[in-house]
Amino acid sequence: MNRIFILAFVLFATLFAVNAAPLELVKRETKFPPCPNAPPDVVGLDVKMTPDPFVPGKEETFDIKGTLKKDIVAGDLLGLGFIDLVAEAPIGDPLVVDICTLPGVTCPIKAGTAFSTTQQLTAPAASDLPKSYAIIIAMEHGTPPDVEALACSAAIFGADSDSSAVPDFWSFL
Repeated sequence: MNRIFILAFVLFATLFAVNAAPLELVKRETKFPPCPNAPPDVVGLDVKMTPDPFVPGKEETFDIKGTLKKDIVAGDLLGLGFIDLVAEAPIGDPLVVDICTLPGVTCPIKAGTAFSTTQQLTAPAASDLPKSYAIIIAMEHGTPPDVEALACSAAIFGADSDSSAVPDFWSFL
């Protein structure tokens, strides 16, 4: 009878020890879905950010890939920036570059051809980040006021991505 109690005690102790052990933490990768309210021909981009999550005030590396529905030609722009969703204004200086001047890019890039680039941007300091903001990566053709959106993806923080507070992303480039 004592052996049964000892065995039961050991089994319960083992069960409690296994349940009390910390679970493996799963790293949450920042998602960059297509921009809300984007025109129908605008595609989402596959964006990977390093480090993820970003470190305020430190340089971030963005690997950007996508296959566009329209040709990329000289003068088309790639924009990357942090946006305050309440003030509807950039936080710091966004990066805006001519896609065809990027190293390793040969223009024109025909529609349906894969495109990729790696860009770096310093994240704003923690004190500069509002409660709701977004990291936006967008590609566009033309110059204001005749701008045509090509691609857009955004990671939204502190706000519902379906919220009416999400601004028109094209006005930031």
